[in-house]
Parts: sequence; structure tokens; C-alpha cells
Amino acid sequence: MSKHLQPSAEAITEDDAFIAEALKDVNTAALIMSMVHMTGDTSILKGAIRPKSSDVVSAGSKDQARYGEGGFTLEEMEAVRAQALEVIQGYRERGCTLPPFDSGAVPEMFSYMSGRDFDEEYLAFIKEEIALDGVDHRGLVLDDPELQARAANFPVVIIGAGMGGILAGIRLDEAGIPYTVIEKNTGVGGTWFENKYPGCRVDVPGHSYSFSFEPNHDWRNHFPLSDEIREYYERCARDYDVERKIRFETEVVSAAFDDRSQTWKVEVRNRDGNCEVLEARAVISAVGQLNRPKMPDIPGLERFEGQLVHSGAWPDSCRHEGKRVAVIGSGASAFQIIPEVAKTAGALKVFQRSPAWMFPNPGYHSAVGEGQKWALKKLPFYSKWYRFWLFYATVEGVYDKTLVDESWDSELSVSAANDEMRLGLTAWIESQVDDPELIDKVLPKYPPFGKRILQDNGSYLKALQQDNVALITTGIREIVPEGIVTEDGELHEVDIIACATGFNADRFLFPMKVVGRNGIELAEQWQGDNGRAYLGITVPNFPNLFCIYGPNTNLVVAGSIAHNAESQMNYILRCLRILLESDNRTLDCRQAVHDAYNARVDDINAGTAWGSPRVNNWYKNASGRVTANLPFRILDYWKMTKQPKTDDYIIE
Repeated sequence: MSKHLQPSAEAITEDDAFIAEALKDVNTAALIMSMVHMTGDTSILKGAIRPKSSDVVSAGSKDQARYGEGGFTLEEMEAVRAQALEVIQGYRERGCTLPPFDSGAVPEMFSYMSGRDFDEEYLAFIKEEIALDGVDHRGLVLDDPELQARAANFPVVIIGAGMGGILAGIRLDEAGIPYTVIEKNTGVGGTWFENKYPGCRVDVPGHSYSFSFEPNHDWRNHFPLSDEIREYYERCARDYDVERKIRFETEVVSAAFDDRSQTWKVEVRNRDGNCEVLEARAVISAVGQLNRPKMPDIPGLERFEGQLVHSGAWPDSCRHEGKRVAVIGSGASAFQIIPEVAKTAGALKVFQRSPAWMFPNPGYHSAVGEGQKWALKKLPFYSKWYRFWLFYATVEGVYDKTLVDESWDSELSVSAANDEMRLGLTAWIESQVDDPELIDKVLPKYPPFGKRILQDNGSYLKALQQDNVALITTGIREIVPEGIVTEDGELHEVDIIACATGFNADRFLFPMKVVGRNGIELAEQWQGDNGRAYLGITVPNFPNLFCIYGPNTNLVVAGSIAHNAESQMNYILRCLRILLESDNRTLDCRQAVHDAYNARVDDINAGTAWGSPRVNNWYKNASGRVTANLPFRILDYWKMTKQPKTDDYIIE
């Protein structure tokens, strides 16, 4: 079933001067698409002015004085804006009404923006994602009175009020299924509530890091800071009435499946220590992969007499101005923390175990222009085409460069295409550093995508070259009350130690105790750190237990995790519909189906840069198996989660 989304655009009332100025901020390709809608004329798509396709490395490092987003020259952008002003004038003067639109032109419009033709399958996928027809096809609305009655007696417990938990609440509400959200924090947002360290922001464009049915046209930054993202999810929880169904400052102690009643008994504990057992027909875990901070295993850590903090639990009391600060780690969080702390710290020492590859992205810290915000709200279908632009630009073109070529023999890359990317990324790093000794320290010695690649606007390497910053690659021997002792015996006295050392990413649903059929514990079935699930969503022996952002669903190559969450919730809804329509109690994944899927996951992951045995990363568990990452193209995963196959499950 489906529901209609909000109107495409507000009426334009601004004068020509305002519009001309606003158009300087907009995405040229999306503007051209909006012009097609306003005129009904597709002839502009056949002209010489069109986007230039390029890989993410060259796109980010391109001469910004000559080219704009999408490879348009400045002269081309000026010509498009002049033409757009005339089109908008006509649209405004006729009362902001649109001419008849031939939907048959949509494939040509997609082709224009992407530089390629799509088959029907891909067209269906992207049409659903950006919903040009104004219809949300991912929700579930039950029209039959008998199904509505069954749904009303199908209570669900959702664990977590981050992106996935709020999405689950919204979708269950639409379907008329009652639910309770259990959230350990005092507010919504999940990782974006907890991560408040200096410089914390998402490395996916904000306009694609939002629900497809609830776009945010007011992002302040193209790559929003954590407080902006938290505000977005707070608004979603409030506007969709999810907030009143959240029990804050409450943790799930255990969830046990009752074989006799075929229901889940979920024990929760509130902030006062009082416990209660909730009964549910289904449980949706939306706790994510990155929610339990992992402190480094360094002798003497507890002896440090200064302030010890973790990036995932940064306290408001941590004031680094003028202080001697140590940052342990050089991954995504450290990459954001270091340039901010370097601005005001008396001295900053960065303890790096392994350097990171980084994509050139001059706009990583850029604010969204007022003209762009205006266009998103006022230009017909502009926001939808802009979402497609971001989606396509970040999803396609990189995947093949992560795959291992067995005939390729190099420690530094996994294929010729991967090596080509390595050379481009190397040139970007070398362009920012003159000191050969520093270049040797910050240039990775492993293949691109072997670890998480970061977005870079030059601020990180610039910070490392400040007089008050030192990069230390000697290993840490121990922590003493005064600071850090490295393996060469040197004592580094500091006032603050900031551990940017990640999370217990391989301990899914940790530390909850989850018990399935016949007393089987999930932690034992998963052997602690070896989480596996069918499609990352369902687990044999644990009927009616569903995961959002479960094992092997992390996106490495491209795309927004918001899209993946919507695919997973779409699948969960349709699993619930199977139970409601058949009037059955439980749906349990068949072991053989689960095992075959995970064998395929492991096989593909093993043939990627991040699965290479030469590389250590947080994607792997202690035995070297990749437990975090989804190895499929996002299109393929969308197909897999479109509709459950009843044969994949034991339905009772």
C-alpha cells in the first residue's frame, strides 16, 4: 500500500533580483530537471550543456575556479541560470501551475543526469527512492477491517530511538500496529545523541541522510553536524507522534521468546532501577552497530589522573582550551576531532596506529546557501532531482574499484582500478604536505577501502602541520598518572586523553541477553562476536525478532544508511503482513536459507579490499570475518528486501 507525500513545492512570490541571486547556490543538473517540469519541454536535455561524469577523486579535486558541481563550466552554469530565470518568471506569472508532464520523459531525464541508460529494474528502484509521483510506496496501510483488528492486537517492542527506531515507529503507526520504544538515553537520535565530540558530523550529504518521505530542506550544512541531525530526528519523532511512545532512560535487560505463548517477554529497567516485563508479538532491534564505546586495551589506563574521555561519550565538562591533549586513534572520529581541538589546545599529540585514506571534498564543511534552501522548497521537483543527484553520485562508480583481482599482485592495492584510485588519493595527500617525513607517516600502506575512507577538505593535514600539534606513530607502551609512555620509553605528559577508538561493533545487541526457542541464547549462537542474520534482519531460532542495521548491513562503498534502514523496515513490515494475513503467530527464518545467504555474504566480502587478510579494520571480528559490511550493490539489496519469500520461513 502507499500514501501520498507532501506537495512538491511552495508557490514562488519572490522578485527577479531575489531569484537571480538564489540561483547562484543551486545544483545545475537538478535545476535543469526542474525547468523541464516547469515547461514540459525536454529539448534542453538534447543540448551540449550536460553534466560531466567523473570519479569521486577527480570530482573532488577538480579546479574549483573553473568547474562547478557536476563538471559544468562557469560559463555553462551562467547560461543555465539565465534560461532558468526566464522559465521561473513564466511559471510564477501563471500562478505556479505546471503544464502536463509526460512521464515517458523520466528515463531520458535520469539518463541526462547520470550519463547512462538504466534498465527497467534500476528505473523502478530509483523512482521509488525519489518518488516523483508523490507517493510513498514503502509504507504499509491495512484497509481490511479484519486485518486492522489483528494489527491492533499485535504489540511490538522497538529497542532504540535512533534513526531506525524512529523509522520503525512511524511505519508501525501507519499500519495501525501498537508499539513501545525503549531508549536508554534521555532523548532521541541514537548515535547522534551520544556523539557530541568537537567537529562531529556525518560524512554523507545531509539531503540524502534523511527519510525519503520526510526531506529536510533546512540543513545548515551540506554535511550536517551532529546537533543538526539530532534536531531532525527530534522533529520526526515529534511530528509523527512517535515521541509519546518512547520510554526514555530505560534499558532492555533481556528479551526472551516464550515457546508456549509464542510471544516475547522483554524485561526493561528504568533509571530508578525498577524492572518491568513487557509482552510483545515481535521485537525490532534498532540499536545499530556503533552504540557501545570501546576503550583501548592499554595497560594503566585506569591510573591516568587527568581527564579521560571517549569520542562516543564526550562530556560537556571536557574543556580543551589551552590544555595538553592526547588523541588516541586516527579513524573517522579522530579525523574530525583533531582539527577542532588543534585550534585552541595548548599542545595536541596525535597517537596514530594507522593512517587513513581520504577523499578530496572541498565542500565538506560548507554551509548550505540560502538560495539552495529556497530552491529546495520552491522549485518544482528540484528537491527530488537533487536527492537523485546525491544518491547517484555517491552510490555508483566506486563499487568495482573495491573488488579484488586475484591476478593483481600488490600490497598497496587489490586491482588495477583500485590502484588508479590509490594514485589519485596519494596525489591529494601529497599536495597538502611538503615534509617528506610527515608524508611517510600519513600515507597509508594498505589498499583504498581496506579501512573506512574519510571525507577531507584539507583541514586534517593542515592541523597536523600546526606548531602546537605532533603526530606520533610510535606505539603506546602504557598509561601512567601523568600521561602516555610510548614504546621508546618517552613520557608524554598530558591533561586530557581522548580515546577515538571506536565501538564494540562486532557485539550486536550487546549487552542485552536475548533468548530464542528452546532457551537458545543469541550471544552463544553468534559466538559472541560472530553475528549473522538473513539479509541482516532475521535470525533462525529467534522468531519475530527483526534487526535494523544488523549484521552485515553497514554501507562501505556508497549510499546513505537511511536508505538501507528504509529497505529493512519495508521488509519487516511485509513480514508482519504475512503473519496478519495468514493469522499465524510466528515467522522463523529457515537455517538453510540463512546459511546459504551468509555463505554468499562471506564469499563476496572476502573478495573486497576491506575483506583482504592483509588489512585489519573494525569491520572484522577477532577471527578476521567481516561481520559489519554489506557486500552487495544497494540496488541488489533493495531487490532482496522488496518482498519476503514465505518459503524462506517456518510460519506457525
